[in-house]
Amino acid sequence: MLERLTKHEYGVLMENSKQINVKKGEFIFEEGSPANHLYFIQQGEIRIFKNLGSNKDITIFTRSKNDGFGEIGIFSGDNYSNSAQAVQDSKLYSITRHEIEEILAQNGRIGLHFTRWVAENLEASKAKMRDYIAFGSEGAVASVFVRYSNICGVVTPEGIQLTNPIMIQDISKHIAVSRETVSRIVNKWKEQGIIDNQNKHFILKDMSYFRRLLVCDQCGVQNCAI
Repeated sequence: MLERLTKHEYGVLMENSKQINVKKGEFIFEEGSPANHLYFIQQGEIRIFKNLGSNKDITIFTRSKNDGFGEIGIFSGDNYSNSAQAVQDSKLYSITRHEIEEILAQNGRIGLHFTRWVAENLEASKAKMRDYIAFGSEGAVASVFVRYSNICGVVTPEGIQLTNPIMIQDISKHIAVSRETVSRIVNKWKEQGIIDNQNKHFILKDMSYFRRLLVCDQCGVQNCAI
């Protein structure tokens, strides 16, 4: 979000924001709490998720440096419909609902940036839910790998190397599928030579398999990321 802004526009937001620090594992807000602030990330990573009950939740998206979160709440109702938790120690800027509404009312260009940002996020979230629901557990796991490849994938002779370490339990949290199910799917793909991993770093050896499984050629979403 912040990378869309001019220096002046960025300054307008920061002048009206308050800097806060959060530790890894700390909640910024929880589902159902009053939606009083919008947040921008100066440093770190934030996971936005929804509780599904029975100690199960699903990741809606993750946000990192120069992006924002809290728009699902600030622009949609009185309360946050998701929870936000720091994946790592993070530095944030928070701006109140009243202040951001005043800025958007007075500055049409900043308002246009926010409109596009929210619309793109909505499209990305819809595409993610489509993958998770329409293509079963295997499609959901494949969707996570494809999205990770877009944000931390490096092309090598063996395939797409994911530079970030990814654990089975991380994938399980993203898609609200049991760790055992994810492990079974991953092990099957390893046996078939579709993927491989070394020290928690996966190599996607056959990206065409995932793209066929998810019918990626019929998807127009550009922001295909976790």
